[in-house]
Amino acid sequence: MRRLLRILFWGALLCLGAVFLAGTLLLQRTPVLSAAPPPTAEDVAATRKLVQNIRSAADTVDGTLRTGANELNSALRLGARFIPGFRGKVSIQDAHVIGTVSIPVPWWDGQRWLNAIGRAPEFEGRIAPSEIFVADYSLPPGLVMEMARIGANLVLGNALGDTVLNAAQAMTIEEDALAFRLDLDEMGKNGVMRGTFGALKGDSLPTAAEIETFHVMIREAMETGTLSETGSFLPYLKFTLTAALEGTTPETLPGRYTAAILGLAKACGAKDFALIVGRLVFEKEARPRDNWSTRCVDVTFNGRIDSRRHFLTSAALQAISNTGFAVSAGEFKELYDTISGAGGFDFTDMTANLSGIRLSNVLMARPAADWPALLAQLQAEGDVIPSFDGIPQLMPEEEFKSRFGDIDSTAYREMIARIETRIDALSLYIP
Repeated sequence: MRRLLRILFWGALLCLGAVFLAGTLLLQRTPVLSAAPPPTAEDVAATRKLVQNIRSAADTVDGTLRTGANELNSALRLGARFIPGFRGKVSIQDAHVIGTVSIPVPWWDGQRWLNAIGRAPEFEGRIAPSEIFVADYSLPPGLVMEMARIGANLVLGNALGDTVLNAAQAMTIEEDALAFRLDLDEMGKNGVMRGTFGALKGDSLPTAAEIETFHVMIREAMETGTLSETGSFLPYLKFTLTAALEGTTPETLPGRYTAAILGLAKACGAKDFALIVGRLVFEKEARPRDNWSTRCVDVTFNGRIDSRRHFLTSAALQAISNTGFAVSAGEFKELYDTISGAGGFDFTDMTANLSGIRLSNVLMARPAADWPALLAQLQAEGDVIPSFDGIPQLMPEEEFKSRFGDIDSTAYREMIARIETRIDALSLYIP
């Protein structure tokens, strides 16, 4: 026994020593990339286009995706909002794609940076970088790619590291443009988003069939008139939460809430919800029927249709990811609205977003025994979403920049804090 303990002790000590040595050699005190500016409306538009093109390419026969460094860098700037401190850049030079990242890493003597640069030529089969540098060291590209594959498999599950690496079957470079031939099978199309959201949430997600059970329940209640096609969204919310609670156990309640809120978002959420979650929720094979005669397009929250969409979509995103993702998705939607013809940035929409996020946070943190009392507090809309009085509404791009600058400015953060204070005072959210 003592011998085993000694072996374990020295093994642990050697592992710690190896980690310390690797960190000392590979982690640097400064990032190789400077901090990127906050995402702009143009970045959001470019990323939306990229996501739509990926989805389209995955569904076509030839599976060709055409993009460029500008689109990819826009997506990286948006992605950096989900990973605090992350910095990334893509460029095309000398018939190579060059990717550079700087990732902050907590260290015993303060923050260090993992700086990596990779170069990849055109390929056929599987991506094969020609060079990978971490700090000042050239590492074997094959070894690094294998470690990345294994790491993605462990973090995302379902061998999704393999799926992602195998997704791009070929890449050609045409001056400043890239063309990828994609091969995403059904598991890849469904599994990548499920694995990504599962990693963000830190737990498994409900299946499309479980989500569809609640979606059908809600649609049938609409068909019978139990839920009206007009008026307040509050009865929809109470109906769905009550259904999630029925027949649950303390262990199953978080999963049932997630399935229920996703089913409700499928019925009454924003159109962009489908673009974000894809087949995680909108799995064709899970639909038992498509001939519903009723719709909830005229149902309102705080007297507005768009507030219902924002509240519900944010609550659903929070249930399957984390606050950083859900908040940023709302911000990106508002930025996009400043150039899309939708009117502009609207802090009342952000109020609805933040209220939906708070709903999921509160309900998923409370035990099943507390839910009846919480549901009893849902007597009016003002119990779950605050008044919009005094909250700035539609602002075109120039007005938003003039008043608030960007989404990292002090003025912007103060307005968000003001909204959060209002939400704090709502009866459902008071501790």
